Amino acid sequence: MERDFREELLKSSEALQHPESKLRQVLEDEGHITQNAYVLHWTSEQLEDLYTVLISGSYLVDVEIDKYDDSKSPKVKRNELKPYLHGLSKMNQVRLAVAQDLACTKT
Repeated sequence: MERDFREELLKSSEALQHPESKLRQVLEDEGHITQNAYVLHWTSEQLEDLYTVLISGSYLVDVEIDKYDDSKSPKVKRNELKPYLHGLSKMNQVRLAVAQDLACTKT
């Protein structure tokens, strides 16, 4: 499971670095550094995409991007790790730990 998370997180970081990544652009426009960021969760809703991104292993950013209306500003909210950990499933705790490990080895 840990190896699968590691591969998935590395791919998410690579995709985030793509020059046409809308998520990267939104994060950078909000002042977040994306070189050491990992997408922990992505949910594709009918009208928007929802992301939870770990930034530099130290905090999270929730992002909501409208799929069809570029005139709508994305919603971006910074969250600290401690409250996020409350009630987190064991599987998601492992995913977060792997992402933090990747962030530490990348810096």
